[in-house]
Amino acid sequence: MLIFLLACTGADSAKDTADTASGAYGTVALFGGDGRALTTIGTADDGLVFPRDLTFAPETGLLWVADAAFAGTVIYMDAGEASQAAEVRVDAYGAHFMDTVSGLAFGPDDTFASCQESRDDWNEGPQAEDDFMGPSLWDADLDVYAVVGQTGDELEGSHIDMLHESPLCMGIGHAPMPGPDNAYFVFDGLNGHVVYYDFQADHGPGNGDHTDGIVRRYEEATVTRVEGVPGHVVADDATGWVYVADTGGGRVLRLDSASGEASAIRSGAHERLEEYSRVEGVTVETFATDLGEPSGLALFGEVLYVGDHATGEIVAYDMDGMERGRLATGATSLMGLEVGPDGHLWYVDAGAATVTRVDP
Repeated sequence: MLIFLLACTGADSAKDTADTASGAYGTVALFGGDGRALTTIGTADDGLVFPRDLTFAPETGLLWVADAAFAGTVIYMDAGEASQAAEVRVDAYGAHFMDTVSGLAFGPDDTFASCQESRDDWNEGPQAEDDFMGPSLWDADLDVYAVVGQTGDELEGSHIDMLHESPLCMGIGHAPMPGPDNAYFVFDGLNGHVVYYDFQADHGPGNGDHTDGIVRRYEEATVTRVEGVPGHVVADDATGWVYVADTGGGRVLRLDSASGEASAIRSGAHERLEEYSRVEGVTVETFATDLGEPSGLALFGEVLYVGDHATGEIVAYDMDGMERGRLATGATSLMGLEVGPDGHLWYVDAGAATVTRVDP
């Protein structure tokens, strides 16, 4: 069911209109003007409970929404169209591989990775937290995801890989391309810095060989976790910059993924890996400040959109970190943010259990 709401904005309207009219920052036009509409696309009727991120599958156009309340996803077909349909899917082993899911990010070949705000209290049944936790890799083929390996016979669900060095993982984004297909950057909430993961060759659905995994810690890129509020990650393929919403620091930082030198970490890995290292001498910059609790990020053209969980506003910045406009969404718990294949901004409101599209 689609519900259309006209956005009533105050002081932000004049600024939005001025930026749109100037033409200098065309993508700020995604905010629209006084006549914009905020269109509710997804609701609790679709199975949403506490959505924290959303992303469109590049190959199929399906909209995937991560829901932390049930360690699974709501998948939308023809999102926003009259033919829209939604399906809730929860992997039988989601209590580990998607526990308190905080973020999703797609890579090539219709695969995606998820990040979990968990310290792992499950493994073959409830147990004490052991910090054996990190990002998971999934096949988005609907004949595989939450279908293969669901009976408990030998296979552990449908996940196709997982690495376990980032408990309380708050956000994830694919590493800049061109580069490894299965490489991602994450917000490591427990250790307080950014970490690079390359799954390399996946182990197939439900298996457990992680020995080709590569993990690199960017300890100079410090971040602060706010419990329950993701800090999302997005990369700029054109420049190699990786942007991270430092939720507890009230800022967005960026790191140059081509900078720094890696040296081996001799101990501390939770599992056998091909590489476990620390990257030093990294170029890290504070990109934007004076935010409350930055959460969702979306990069489109020459503009980075930042969703502020504390205020419910989406703020647009140019590539020099200058603010070029803001949109008051009225969201009670603004989290994941995305630019859809339609060229519109989409976001989730975890508190209202909704997915909303900005229609300029």
